[in-house]
Amino acid sequence: MREERVLKYQPNRVRWICVVGGLLALMVLSGCQALARPTALPTPTPIRLAQEATATQVPPATIVAVTPSATLPSSTPVSTPVAAAQVISSTQAAPEERLMALGTRLTLTLRAEPRANAAIVAQVPGAQAFWAEGRSADGRWLWVTYGEGDDHAWLAAADTRLLGDAAGLAVTKRVAAVPTSAPAAVKSAAGGRASAPTVRLPGKLAFQTAIGGDIYVVNADGTGLRRVTNGMDPILSPDGTQLAFARWSSEDGIFVLDLRTGEERRIATVRKPRSPTWRADGGELAFTLVKRSTECRATPFGCFTDAQLRSRFGGHDCIDTPFGRFCIGDFPMRQIDQIGVARVGADGQGWQDIVSETDAQSLTWYPGRNEFLFRSAGGLQVIAADGKPWELVHNLDLNSPAVSPDGQRIAVQMHLHDHKDIFLLNAAGQVVQRLTTPPYGGGHAPDNVAPTWSPDGKTILFLSNRDGGTWRLYRMNADGSDQVLFLPGVLKDIPFRYDFAAERVVSWVK
Repeated sequence: MREERVLKYQPNRVRWICVVGGLLALMVLSGCQALARPTALPTPTPIRLAQEATATQVPPATIVAVTPSATLPSSTPVSTPVAAAQVISSTQAAPEERLMALGTRLTLTLRAEPRANAAIVAQVPGAQAFWAEGRSADGRWLWVTYGEGDDHAWLAAADTRLLGDAAGLAVTKRVAAVPTSAPAAVKSAAGGRASAPTVRLPGKLAFQTAIGGDIYVVNADGTGLRRVTNGMDPILSPDGTQLAFARWSSEDGIFVLDLRTGEERRIATVRKPRSPTWRADGGELAFTLVKRSTECRATPFGCFTDAQLRSRFGGHDCIDTPFGRFCIGDFPMRQIDQIGVARVGADGQGWQDIVSETDAQSLTWYPGRNEFLFRSAGGLQVIAADGKPWELVHNLDLNSPAVSPDGQRIAVQMHLHDHKDIFLLNAAGQVVQRLTTPPYGGGHAPDNVAPTWSPDGKTILFLSNRDGGTWRLYRMNADGSDQVLFLPGVLKDIPFRYDFAAERVVSWVK
């Protein structure tokens, strides 16, 4: 993750138009084609700067708003059985010929043919993900797969958000099977409207109220609530006796608090650390840190140092063009932090830099494996402790991955237009289910973020502002059902804040 911080005022829009025009003219007049293709410094990734948390500096997080990869798989919505003999069989499209589609309505109607009055095949929850494998000639209908058996039917394109260009889908005239009985709408587990029996939740939790704010511990049954320290990204050791966290203060570092004695010690002094994560036996911690920072001037064509801009200005601080005079100081200064990964023993000994990309974020140690999962500049990546990273899934809309205790599922938050919802991936990084969905109606959709697994893998905790904009902790079953407030009586007076900086809010162990 590249971080950037605006250090100088932003020129107004008219000024920027003049700047762009002037620099275009400068490129033509001076022949400095390299200005449009800088190579000495990286072009900064757009980020969202969080606000200050207490007296501690809040780290920024990447804003993602690009088209995800088209190589994601279909989800598994519930469907009505159909008569197999009526299906016109077809060969499933190859992954590169399919696009993922997300439902945008409360309930979706799947039809046998691409027309509004065609026979209804099934009605499924709108909070689903589908494979779009083809389209009608006019592009108004999508041929999709749905259900556990990869059944096919037609879905109105207007009722979906297609993650990719529909023009790349093949035109087809296939016909789907019609059910032997009238299809009925099914209840959506993804929306949390289905209810599950109340269960006694196991284990102990640690949670932060905000980046740099108070950190508490509490038993999952609501007993033993107490404030223990302050910092960010708290995580309990596997045996629940120690708490690791990051702190940005007069001396940045990774700290470990012994919950039995109250002793706090810094095990690593590093710049802007984030996301400490324990090895399964509690013997080591890995974390992200700033390895190098670069200051440069943000221009329409890239980020340049003062010296680089002066060179392009013919050795001067300013240059006159037909569009006016432009000076180095006209361009805002930005700081780009390059992020890496390191590991160290729980006693602070045995430091090791881990080979990784320079944009690591939301680091987590795979349960029982010597591998890490993190969010990179391109999506989610996996890295062995002594090897190079490999891409699990290329999708910039995914963030804050949380691996289930068995290592077979990954809960993530996905950016969807104007809000974030929680999705479930399989071990291969494929989307299998949407777990949260906004209520259907007017206004801004609420955000559901920062998922965390229970130690038995049956429950997911997450933070949501669905209650009138107030951030509160919720729990749900691993299939998205039974979404309710978590310990509402115990946590009612504790204020939460989420700064969209990919912060870890909760840690949960046995």
